[in-house]
Amino acid sequence: MKKTLSALIATAAITLGAGTAPALATDSETFVFRVDAAALQTPADVDAAYRRLSAEAERYCRTLDLVVASDRASCRLDVVTNVVAAVGDDRLSAAHRAATSELRLASID
Repeated sequence: MKKTLSALIATAAITLGAGTAPALATDSETFVFRVDAAALQTPADVDAAYRRLSAEAERYCRTLDLVVASDRASCRLDVVTNVVAAVGDDRLSAAHRAATSELRLASID
């Protein structure tokens, strides 16, 4: 039997935090990401799933009409972080930690 992991982010209010959430709460859509557990077995598969999640989160955040690029970047990071936590897969979590470490290092330079 094929086991599928799903992660739902109910509202933009969850992903954006208190600063911008009230303006978006009525317009928010549900973000859904599905990944087959069997698709997370190899490092290449985990990397592909993480890249797909990041791309889908980016598309989702663009639908929220966030004007400032940093708000879109924060939205994407928050969505990915929440989905990774909801999926609860150690390999996907490790990929996320590595990606966010790279972001932090890049912002320091």
